[in-house]
Amino acid sequence: MLVEKIEELLNLFGLELAMISNLLGIGIVVGSSLIKIPQLYTIYTKSSRGLSLSAFTLETIAYFVNYVYGYVHAYPFTTYGENLTLTFQNIIIVGFILKKFVDITFTLSIPLSLASKLPQIFSNYRNKSTGSLSPITTFAQFAGCCVRVLTSIKNANGDIPMTVSFAGAAALNGVLILQIVTYSRKQHSFSLPSHHRAVSKEKRLD
Repeated sequence: MLVEKIEELLNLFGLELAMISNLLGIGIVVGSSLIKIPQLYTIYTKSSRGLSLSAFTLETIAYFVNYVYGYVHAYPFTTYGENLTLTFQNIIIVGFILKKFVDITFTLSIPLSLASKLPQIFSNYRNKSTGSLSPITTFAQFAGCCVRVLTSIKNANGDIPMTVSFAGAAALNGVLILQIVTYSRKQHSFSLPSHHRAVSKEKRLD
């Protein structure tokens, strides 16, 4: 009844409700493509601090479901199209929030990554041997970390957490290489046959 009365009123002015409805729908679709830009600008120029990842994720899912619903039922795009643009804008916002989360997680993981080398270093020191630790693998890891320090400085804009992580790993791998060289020499000297050691001793006495 209300719709019919509105149509009668519009007809008095030579207007059609369907046309006005389509124009309003287009306006909403166009407007929705801009509605999140202030929020995106704030995040880009400042930060995503205080924004809820779960809230924006759920909102993004809701927008996408609404879009799929309208598409599946073959409704005119002007009746649901804003959900598509809002979905894309929210995905960008979620990406910014996740970036901050990833940055924090990566920074917190650096001590764990470096600490993973310490038990092997202490074990080598206690046993005065590197056991079956592969020199080739250890040297390759050392070289790789050194290269990554360079690429982090030159190609990743000197990213501090990344540079610190690779520099620390390179230093600890360097310690392992030093242990391999040191302990392998000692083991080699101890493994000489007894008559070789005797000859060496006689030469020193002479």
